[in-house]
Amino acid sequence: MRNFRTNYIITGIILVVLGGLAMRYPVDALMTVGFFIGLGLLASGINYFSAFYFFGLKRFILLGLLDFVMGVYMIVQPGITALIIPFVIGLWFICTGFSRIGMSLWFGGAGGKGWWLMLINGIALIALGGLVFASPLNVSLSVILTMILGGSFIASGVLTVLEGFLML
Repeated sequence: MRNFRTNYIITGIILVVLGGLAMRYPVDALMTVGFFIGLGLLASGINYFSAFYFFGLKRFILLGLLDFVMGVYMIVQPGITALIIPFVIGLWFICTGFSRIGMSLWFGGAGGKGWWLMLINGIALIALGGLVFASPLNVSLSVILTMILGGSFIASGVLTVLEGFLML
């Protein structure tokens, strides 16, 4: 389980770094946010695949595939990505949130520590996804999107690192 913890900690650190970059350079990040997030999603997808490969956790296949495919798309199509980022990110927040909630229930049922952090993380991601979907055009035309993304990546990353430290 130590390697499983390490996967969570690495994923959390990646999210915190990407969130920090987005908040530090909001205008530049708005222009290249698809590329930044694409890289993060690629790394996250590979990380989920490693959890499947090394630990046989089949529940990570779909999430890894979703992250990987979305990451490749966001890197290859930056122009189109800039127009649909709110929808893509909103969908990613919601899917990841439901996945986190499912994992927290499974992990809590298995007697794992810190399952409630996964639950909070999942609920927060679903709420953020809902906010992005509520006003995608207004958000996509402003620097506010970068601040929301950066802040949510940092918060999700910190919670993911805490989950890693509190596991078994």
